[in-house]
Amino acid sequence: MLSLETAIFYLLFGMCVATAAYIRGTAEYGLGLTFQSFAACLFWPLFLPALLTTGQQTMKTGDETGAEPLRPDSLATAIAQVEAELNAALEGLDGWAEDVLSSEEHRLEELRSAWKTQAERIRQLDRLLAEPSASDVELPEAANVAKAQHSEELRRENIRQLAALRKQMHADLIGTLAWVRELVTMIHLAKFSGAPAARAEELVAQIAAAVQGLSEVSAWREQEELAVTS
Repeated sequence: MLSLETAIFYLLFGMCVATAAYIRGTAEYGLGLTFQSFAACLFWPLFLPALLTTGQQTMKTGDETGAEPLRPDSLATAIAQVEAELNAALEGLDGWAEDVLSSEEHRLEELRSAWKTQAERIRQLDRLLAEPSASDVELPEAANVAKAQHSEELRRENIRQLAALRKQMHADLIGTLAWVRELVTMIHLAKFSGAPAARAEELVAQIAAAVQGLSEVSAWREQEELAVTS
């Protein structure tokens, strides 16, 4: 009787392992999926370690790859807020000054793209400045070698310039976002105060022109990167 109960529990557990192997949908040991499930039911102790290991790796990989996009930083939040406000203002032009949208649509898309590009470069600088290579710690014994000391001084100066560049890029981005928010409220004010459509066209053109300041910084950065790699 004890042997029968043991066999029943063995097969029940084997069915659970076989179901898990089938749901996972990958063939182990070079076996077909259906035959693998049947084999897992009979020989589940051989399949259980592989299933557990794969499950743990999947959970770990999912945490590593999925954590970052689920936690937008303050720059991404600010950009999303301004984009929503800008879109609402542009949608309000329908029936009043919608012609300006067709003429400035391309530059407005460039502006949105420039915001995100600038934010990503700021993040890259943040990561770079947080690395040990950007610290004030000198190489061991560098103070006793004149050439090494000179190189360390130049390295620290480069780091200071990187920090200053990051600060300027951040100020440019936040300043542009704030200016666009100001212009957005001016669009609403012009519409509800009965201003002519030409006023809306002027304001939208000013918003679209905001891409120029960020584009200049981006172009300069691209030239610097090409100079380093060439």
